Amino acid sequence: MGIEALDLVVIVAAIAVGAFIKGATGGGLPQLAIPVMAVFLGVEHAVVVMAIPGVVANGLLVWSHRAEAPRTRHLPAMLAAGVVGSVAGTMLLHSLDGRVLSGVLALVIVTYIVLSVAKPGFTLPERVTRIGAGPVGLAAGGLQGATGISGPLLTTWLHGFGMPPRAYVFALSSLFFVFSTVQAITLAGVGLYTPTRLLESLLALLPILLALPLGVRAARKLSARTFQRVILVLLAASVVSLIHDTFAGAPS
Repeated sequence: MGIEALDLVVIVAAIAVGAFIKGATGGGLPQLAIPVMAVFLGVEHAVVVMAIPGVVANGLLVWSHRAEAPRTRHLPAMLAAGVVGSVAGTMLLHSLDGRVLSGVLALVIVTYIVLSVAKPGFTLPERVTRIGAGPVGLAAGGLQGATGISGPLLTTWLHGFGMPPRAYVFALSSLFFVFSTVQAITLAGVGLYTPTRLLESLLALLPILLALPLGVRAARKLSARTFQRVILVLLAASVVSLIHDTFAGAPS
């Protein structure tokens, strides 16, 4: 499918803004880039193109925040379950009803936001996060494989841990890195990469490599309290997008 020059500008801008937000918060790139790209290219095309950039962007954040690893918890269980979910979700890319997924996820996020606002400083008990690590990882991996977007679920879950900002970014980026890697390999294995799509993936790295470091620098100026508020605002924005997807049948 050919696109006009203005369409290309919109796509590049969406990728760049998403990369800046990702550098600052650990998430936001696929949530912004994939729906915009899907308008011009279709959902499957957008998911395939953004898989490799997701691997690179998250790999960079994992490396730059690697000292924070000891301050996270339950990552191994989430990663292991997420790998299984990512493969399954990618294999089911054509058959899952994204509207149903979007509706359920929006409800979960709204519930969490209400709790966080009603009870400032609200965190999930350690027993809950330990038991839920596997199921949440499996569901997030499935969303990543099927839609390219697992951020709303993972952001909500990890925000409830009450981790320091840089540890939060490390945990979120680690999950995204592994899920994106499995997704990209699976996409290649089922033959969804063409030479054109591969080239588009590599070109998408250019705005990411420019904007991501700017977001990382901006995050250093945010206090922990401000950072948590920014995450809640992003979650609220994701709810709006998910509700639109549910009722309008837009890309999830």
